[in-house]
Amino acid sequence: MRTIDGEIMVQSRASKEQLAVAAATTVFSRYGYARTTMGDIASEAGISRPALYLLFPDKDAVFAAVIQGMDEQKHREIRAAIARLDGLHAKLLHACKSWGCHGFDLVEAHPDSADLFDLRFPAVRQVYDNFQSLVVELIGDQVRSARGADEPEVLARCLVFGMRGLRETARSGKEMRRLIAVQVAMLIRSIDGKV
Repeated sequence: MRTIDGEIMVQSRASKEQLAVAAATTVFSRYGYARTTMGDIASEAGISRPALYLLFPDKDAVFAAVIQGMDEQKHREIRAAIARLDGLHAKLLHACKSWGCHGFDLVEAHPDSADLFDLRFPAVRQVYDNFQSLVVELIGDQVRSARGADEPEVLARCLVFGMRGLRETARSGKEMRRLIAVQVAMLIRSIDGKV
């Protein structure tokens, strides 16, 4: 509880969770999963460790909440941006660059943040599934109307995990963006039958 001008203000559990998740996002982004402790998160959030444990049972639960929050925010940004774009190529290119380069840029700035993209965590696997679903949504109609194109789900999976491979091998953000553009162009050509 805090007092403001003599009035008692009680933070709701939801706002405390949001505060803890925001703090945990900062800490996990900087130090990764392995190096982060519940004490680090509590300190960043300005709450006690026991208070943090009242909100989340363990570090895995906090990490999952961070991953989910980052994913939801990124999808909101992508959807807002592609709503203003015309054509499959422009929409898919923006979505892929935004999603794929976000992770690359974060790891480039903070190498330990690579844990945020580690597929051993169920929440991270869900992020990949969610982006695949977005890609299927974008390419689905065009793929179904194209003769001989693979199923949209197969193409989406190839694109998404291809970008994961690019992130592992690209030497700079600029190169990552260029490689994503090439990959998107190849996918569009395969859908249009211009391979």
